[in-house]
Amino acid sequence: MDRCAVCGGEVEKKRVTYTKEEGGRLVAIGGVPAEVCRTCGEEYFAPEVADELHRIIETRAWTETLEVPYARLRASVG
Repeated sequence: MDRCAVCGGEVEKKRVTYTKEEGGRLVAIGGVPAEVCRTCGEEYFAPEVADELHRIIETRAWTETLEVPYARLRASVG
């Protein structure tokens, strides 16, 4: 892929941390190969990478659990 489907920007190969909310919990998977738009940050994953991300989440194949700071905005903001 040479151009971003969202903004037309140039994409580059990087390793990213994929995050998803699953069952009220935030799941983070690090070291994920992706193509990332230099302009808007949109991430693209090869089919086999997307399949592996799905497998890890579906089978809950976590290798560790981390504690992360978390805050929620008041409902009156925004």
